[in-house]
Amino acid sequence: MRSRTSDGRTFADEARRRQIVECAIALIAESGYPQSSIAKIAERAGIAKSVVLYHFRGKDELVAAIVETVFAKSAAVMIPQIVAASTATERLRAYIASNGEFLDAHRPDAIALYAISSTYRDAEGRRFDEAVQASVDTDGVPPELALLDPESIFADGVRDGEFTTDTEPRVLKNILRAALDGVVGELARDDSFDVLTHTAAISDLFLTATGASR
Repeated sequence: MRSRTSDGRTFADEARRRQIVECAIALIAESGYPQSSIAKIAERAGIAKSVVLYHFRGKDELVAAIVETVFAKSAAVMIPQIVAASTATERLRAYIASNGEFLDAHRPDAIALYAISSTYRDAEGRRFDEAVQASVDTDGVPPELALLDPESIFADGVRDGEFTTDTEPRVLKNILRAALDGVVGELARDDSFDVLTHTAAISDLFLTATGASR
């Protein structure tokens, strides 16, 4: 009898799915999302296209698995550092620093997700952000992944008087995420880009802009 995981897949199936996802991430990071067809991903993995389609019903389902994989990796790096911080200032510093650590240690994952978010359209024609929002509207956000949204950090800092800025928390979140996405954009152009120095500068700028105590 073949051992199975809690969702009914065999461990061999899970291993094959992970292999396909990792090959897809590597190919998308190197060649871009539009150029990474199911056939090319299968070739990268050394398997037939039919094997990929056995495990994933199409490219949308494979993209969903890639996103889940990358978010899980980022959560493993970031969440322990964020929850260990006791103040909004410490959480903001931990959020940015740990995000930098993730980007630095998982460069292909970050570049692949950036490429997908920039060019993806699902079968219904929705952009990546629209597809993600539709998923959130349907299923909600897992509590652990909510910690990866910095809006609550800014809101808590303003509420508790740690941050003296009058800028709305959502605006601050959007500016921070754009700055961190800019890091990935640089990384996609130059694989030797100094991620940690860049994210340290972002941290200094945001701590100053919010009026946070050092």
